[in-house]
Amino acid sequence: MAVLNTGEENEETVFTADAVLFEYLDGGWKERGKGEVKVNVSSPEREKARLAMRARGNYRLILNASLYSDMKLTNMDKRGVTFACMNSATDEKKGLSTFALKFKDGSFVESFTAAVAAHKGKAVSVLKTPENSPKASDD
Repeated sequence: MAVLNTGEENEETVFTADAVLFEYLDGGWKERGKGEVKVNVSSPEREKARLAMRARGNYRLILNASLYSDMKLTNMDKRGVTFACMNSATDEKKGLSTFALKFKDGSFVESFTAAVAAHKGKAVSVLKTPENSPKASDD
């Protein structure tokens, strides 16, 4: 049997659950896939954490996003949660996008939120524009 290298070999999974991933595009939610979402923490230093999700069946990476210190999670209905992140699993769009995860059961929302809260402060925040950055000009 072939060994599948996922890039998660040096990480510890602190949360895992089946979910459906949606992305907010053009005024509506677009389904990105169903699969297992994980909160992974790098080993052994435990300084970096990320969300990873692979599509069920073909293991295609559909979500790969570093947690950042001011990441906010918002409950959606009883079984979902929304958040903004930079998803490096796709080549389509750079920058922040809004995503939603819908779980089979509402109890996963609380566990997911707790896992992200416990590890997001350990990730480096690179999403803020520095105060001294040049402003855009028209010329």
